Amino acid sequence: MLENSLWLRYNPEKTIRDVLTRIYECDAVEIEEDERELYASLKRHLTKKELKIVMMNEAGLSSDAIAHEVGSTVEELKLAHHKAYRKIRQEKIRQEVRANKITKVTQSDDEA
Repeated sequence: MLENSLWLRYNPEKTIRDVLTRIYECDAVEIEEDERELYASLKRHLTKKELKIVMMNEAGLSSDAIAHEVGSTVEELKLAHHKAYRKIRQEKIRQEVRANKITKVTQSDDEA
């Protein structure tokens, strides 16, 4: 799990898998199970500020609190929020968080 991650600092009861399932409007079985790989995928494609905005937003913090934490105005926060979620919805990230599961199944079939 992500014991020392920022994700658990802001979202102790919500998993990354749950969030991605909601964003992509798909079943949880379609998303990779390993939280560390999902977190790494998000870290790879989002800036630190964008990732922090997503984490804090998913935790239900107010726009003012998030803006203060990341050091921006509420207007800048709205733009960064929109950009971060737009990046998450991109096909390359969607495929990456799903492809891990598909790759493992394919590898298992090859070994048999």
